[in-house]
Amino acid sequence: MKLTVLGCSTPLPKRDNPCSGYLISGENSTILLDCGSGIFPVLMDYINPGTLSAIWISHMHPDHSADLITLANWALNTTNAPKVRVLGPLGWDVRLNGFISNDASHDLVREVFDVEYLDDGLPSSVGEFTLVTRLVHHSVTTYGVRISSGDSTFAYSGDTGPCRSLEQLADNVDILLCEAGSEKPTEYHMTIHQAYEVAEKAKVGKLLVTHMRLRQHRSMPDTHSHSRCKTQARSRKHCRSLQLLLRQGQTMGQS
Repeated sequence: MKLTVLGCSTPLPKRDNPCSGYLISGENSTILLDCGSGIFPVLMDYINPGTLSAIWISHMHPDHSADLITLANWALNTTNAPKVRVLGPLGWDVRLNGFISNDASHDLVREVFDVEYLDDGLPSSVGEFTLVTRLVHHSVTTYGVRISSGDSTFAYSGDTGPCRSLEQLADNVDILLCEAGSEKPTEYHMTIHQAYEVAEKAKVGKLLVTHMRLRQHRSMPDTHSHSRCKTQARSRKHCRSLQLLLRQGQTMGQS
């Protein structure tokens, strides 16, 4: 299982860093986790969108879902484009259809995508991957996901404050990709230290913190791709390392 960061900016895309978008790749399948503002052109650098096994959307805030509009526009303007499977919160397709169709009775979204809805605890399969979705704690309906393939396990938080369901998703996973979009504790986002506390409780192998604001980046110790931020790890009884995801293009896992 390989993770590739397409973008991790919030709340707006940067010239060299789109909003949230992460590729999970296996031997035969590739999943796009979230499709935020600016993801589409970067996605095209890595993969033909028509060959994606699935797109999984945590919630409908623009920094996690806005480029679904661009993907739909690509499909509508690409001859014989395959229907890509998209899993998202209840009604995601209705909202998207309002952007691309002037007729509510004409469901363009279902013409170009295979539409599925997420639900708390609902398992699903995408190729060699098994996905388990859990409702997490955010200002709108939002899900996190646990992905397994063989002996490899991975969890993604979506946007959330600390919650029991996130700890359950992350239980003993090899990698937890966790948002840390808040500089101080809030209800709907986590700080870096809160993300680390979740990882410790869940006995995570490696914690990757992402979705940080520019000011948070500037306040962190100097790091580079795949470096470990040791000053943030006050105790490593369970979580073996913490790593900052600072930019688009970083990868983790087997090629």
